[in-house]
Amino acid sequence: MTALYIAGAVLGSLGLLALAPVAVEAAYEDGRFVLTGRAGPVPVKLFPREKTEAGNAEKSAEEKKKRSFRHLTPPVLRILADCGCRAFAKLIRRVRIGLLQARYTAGGPDPYRAAMAYARAGLAMEGVARLVENADLRADVDFDGAGPLFAGRVRIFARLGTVLWGAAGFGMDFLRKYLCYKRGKGE
Repeated sequence: MTALYIAGAVLGSLGLLALAPVAVEAAYEDGRFVLTGRAGPVPVKLFPREKTEAGNAEKSAEEKKKRSFRHLTPPVLRILADCGCRAFAKLIRRVRIGLLQARYTAGGPDPYRAAMAYARAGLAMEGVARLVENADLRADVDFDGAGPLFAGRVRIFARLGTVLWGAAGFGMDFLRKYLCYKRGKGE
């Protein structure tokens, strides 16, 4: 009977953990990308990481390890991209986008290219605005500008169980396709 209580407590804890809200916020501005995650009330800076002296000593060992890995072949990269896109498509249906802001300014020395980039960005933003309510998207054109400029921010909310389920689905799909590829290759 004690084993049933323990199993029930473990399953109940996992169930509550799966319901924990997680949020990811990505921002790009002035050539700087910042990625922050939040699991419940705990914020975690995911990218860029702060550098420490101990991290620099470990970095040289990591660099040696990276050099020993084989480079991924194009078929494996295609399998990885295909599985990643499928997992992302399944996951995006189950998340809530709380904030979406994007500012794009097309510019450059060629006015024709700047105008075409502005038109493409406007069409893309119109398509995204139909999918995400309350999206704050803006495209501008600056014919005297040096080049295109972009700034954006997105905040996505989900449940931890949903994210873990999506990651497990991606892993299983990738392993299945990768093993089929290896068997077909004869290795």
